[in-house]
Amino acid sequence: MARRAATPAPFEGDGTITETTLVEEIETSYLEYSYSVIYSRALPDARDGLKPVHRRILYSMHDTGLRPDRPYVKSARVVGDVMGRFHPHGDSPIYDAMVRLAQGFALRLPLIDGHGNWGFSPDDSPAASRYTECRQAPAALLLTTGLDEETVDVEPNYDGSTTQPVVLPAAY
Repeated sequence: MARRAATPAPFEGDGTITETTLVEEIETSYLEYSYSVIYSRALPDARDGLKPVHRRILYSMHDTGLRPDRPYVKSARVVGDVMGRFHPHGDSPIYDAMVRLAQGFALRLPLIDGHGNWGFSPDDSPAASRYTECRQAPAALLLTTGLDEETVDVEPNYDGSTTQPVVLPAAY
């Protein structure tokens, strides 16, 4: 029977080796990861009331000029733009977040003006993104007005190729 090589312990910054049990390391790492996910993706920011994915969708739509007075575009195009430039977590979560922003029964004021089957009740599934079209709703303009005037701080996107707002100017 072959013997397995011992796995080296992690190094500290000063070059010393610290030994921890596997259970301790998993508990610590999992708690840090969970906190990071909750803080960076799942909680709405109190300043504009949006989760990062919602903010990125609205910013992308603002950036590409999908205003209420312009024609609808395919939702898949918006999802692809958001995924490629700001939110590399897959198209399904982006489209699901976009659907919620378009449903009148989910929000008091929908932020996306949807064309097609966006789901008519909580029990009704929306059509796939390739079948629906969208643009910003008038209420979304209230959240994005002032973005071009440097009213909010920006941060680099996930790969540093562009920037995105930390929050939308709604609160300012």
